[in-house]
Amino acid sequence: MINDKNLYRELQLHLDKLPIGYPATESGVELELLKYFFNIDEAKAALSLGLTISPLWRIKRRYKKKFGTDISSDELRPVLDRLYMKGSIRRSGKTPHGYANAFLAIGMFEFHVDDLTPELMELLHRYYDEGFQDEFFRALLPQLRTSPHMKAIVPEHRIDTYDNMREYVKKTKEVIGVANCVCKQGEAILGNKCKVSGDDIEICIFFGEGNYLDRNRGRVITKDECLILLDKAEEKGLVLQPGNSLQAFCICLCCGCCCGVLTSAKKFEKPAELFATNYYAVIDNDKCTGCGLCIKRCQMDAITRIDKSNVKLNPDRCIGCGLCVTKCNKEAATLKKKSKITKPPVNIELLYLTILKRRAGKKKMIVNLLKLMFGMPL
Repeated sequence: MINDKNLYRELQLHLDKLPIGYPATESGVELELLKYFFNIDEAKAALSLGLTISPLWRIKRRYKKKFGTDISSDELRPVLDRLYMKGSIRRSGKTPHGYANAFLAIGMFEFHVDDLTPELMELLHRYYDEGFQDEFFRALLPQLRTSPHMKAIVPEHRIDTYDNMREYVKKTKEVIGVANCVCKQGEAILGNKCKVSGDDIEICIFFGEGNYLDRNRGRVITKDECLILLDKAEEKGLVLQPGNSLQAFCICLCCGCCCGVLTSAKKFEKPAELFATNYYAVIDNDKCTGCGLCIKRCQMDAITRIDKSNVKLNPDRCIGCGLCVTKCNKEAATLKKKSKITKPPVNIELLYLTILKRRAGKKKMIVNLLKLMFGMPL
């Protein structure tokens, strides 16, 4: 049985079994963060959840097994709904609702948009630096992919829909919404206003009716409004990062000064290896005049100045976003398609199961796939 004394450590170990884990640190900052997200009753409820959505009766059964006591539906459901509304767990859209654990990122952090505090941001920064950053990038299959801006694509390129966000938006049958960017909002709370977007932070695009809309953390927009946001991203110099599946669950519009993914990746020697992208940029020095606009627009510090009339692009840092191409008046910068193309998983469930396979092995992944098919907890 689990007792209250080691409750948060048990929750840490529980969450660390997810595809995107929750590792321990020497300082114990991960426990401080869990205490911010969950009080004791909420932590017990979270320990009774799994990766996939479970009905209340199954969660109650797990609760009794873990803690040796019965809990009524009238006691448990309000706790779970409260956790969902404040952004600490996931919930199904259909009623009666089912519930599941959320990752720290993409998950609890993003779900706390419009409810951030300096205390939370400081804890998150500490935990990212001490342990979670390595965990986030440990999976060779990332949660987000980089899609190019269409103005950077030459006509002869054949563009798949999963790499063409404008086409994806036009074809989707999902509700489209927009929320404030949690990364930009969080950095602004710490006094670091975004250098690319300024105060214009309502740019986080999501698909589907759950999560943000249920909790009044976003609003519905039309396809035309969404396309305008993509135009704005290209104009201002924001990287397009959709969810890494054929059924994209979001499109993040990212900068190199606030975005947790980009700022963390930039610390690595070869950050390009950490991204799912099918393109890379090339600069023709015979055409380059050294104006330096591409240096300012690159969010990965991939371009540096050689002399007054030339710049150099480091392919180990280029993620193929196309921002350097779209404003190059001399057409010195171009976007090339990689010879080996990576196609994203069909949906978010297979994305995370594939990540889990690489953590636990193929046999474990097959077992988890069967569990997912039959609605069993992972």
